[in-house]
Amino acid sequence: MKISIELSEISLQERIRLAKSTADTKTLKVLSRDEQDQIREAVAKNANTTPEILLRLSKDKKEKVRLAVAQSPNVTPEILLKLSDDGDCDVRQAVAENAKATPEILSELLDDGDWHVILAVAQSSNVTSEILLKLSDDGDSDVREAVAENAKATPEILSKLSEDKSVRVRQAVAQSSNVTHEILLRLLEDRDSDVRRAVAKNAKVTPEILSKLSEDGNRVVRQLVAKNAITPPEVLQKLFLDSNYDVAEAAFQNYRANN
Repeated sequence: MKISIELSEISLQERIRLAKSTADTKTLKVLSRDEQDQIREAVAKNANTTPEILLRLSKDKKEKVRLAVAQSPNVTPEILLKLSDDGDCDVRQAVAENAKATPEILSELLDDGDWHVILAVAQSSNVTSEILLKLSDDGDSDVREAVAENAKATPEILSKLSEDKSVRVRQAVAQSSNVTHEILLRLLEDRDSDVRRAVAKNAKVTPEILSKLSEDGNRVVRQLVAKNAITPPEVLQKLFLDSNYDVAEAAFQNYRANN
């Protein structure tokens, strides 16, 4: 094959450059069989590499080549499904992080023994609420926090995690755009001020909740109430007399701007 002869005659560095930049499929096919693994890795990373070539490289003996395949925007769900059973945890993590990972693939990775893989599943935008519900019972708080932060987390899941033993998990619930009024009411009485601050900052916070938080023992929480445009005027007036100057000043400025 003429192209094979020509490529074998150029230097390693030139082949690497070509593998990274060429848009020619025939050239990429030849380079995907190169004996140098850095060449094959560069082919897998090339934005012009076809699924057919990626399929061949997904069986490569070198982990870094398979990793590059798992990270490719051109990889197919079928290839990702095969790589979800790869012996290298970095490859499996890349599968979970790929935008083309389907719920079926993410479900396959649920029983993975590696923490990074499970965390990547919990963070995936393609994950289903059913998968998130299972992960809400995970023994690792980082995973449960990722579940609470995921846009697919339902009120049911958030309600469950609002009673989590981890402060960061409860804080993530309080910050969620999917949180309900009932959950926020529960969390405004949380023992940790970081959680109550998150409640005060949530876009779904109501005048009722702000009124309750205006009596919070934490200065920062009261200051957030004092600055909120929907805090009732009578609550702001009470905060004029707050023992903390910053809270009282914020309440006064808010009242003057909105009343």
